[in-house]
Amino acid sequence: MPNIFLSAAVCFFALFGIIQMFKCIINEILKCRNDFFIVISVKNQQDCIEDIIRTTVWKSLNGFRGKDLPQIYVVDYGSTDNTPEILRRICRDYEFIKVFTREEYISLMEKIK
Repeated sequence: MPNIFLSAAVCFFALFGIIQMFKCIINEILKCRNDFFIVISVKNQQDCIEDIIRTTVWKSLNGFRGKDLPQIYVVDYGSTDNTPEILRRICRDYEFIKVFTREEYISLMEKIK
């Protein structure tokens, strides 16, 4: 009789472990599918770029309920006004925002191919 209980317990924990393993695998697959980026191109947009980026962040936070936020890439095409300083300040506020020059962004995209 004790062997039956021992066998049942071993089967139960083995089945439980298999289910947990499949849950982890499925979660990882789903996480990879949700990876995407928002790319914003700018040049001399000091008057509106902060509002555009903060609105994009706000909509992303609400749309994803705070989970799996997309990376936001801002590509500066050689601004000569205060746009670069505004972008640096925003990057300090949000770790998922990255600023690139045109050349840096092209290099990044070539590596992804």
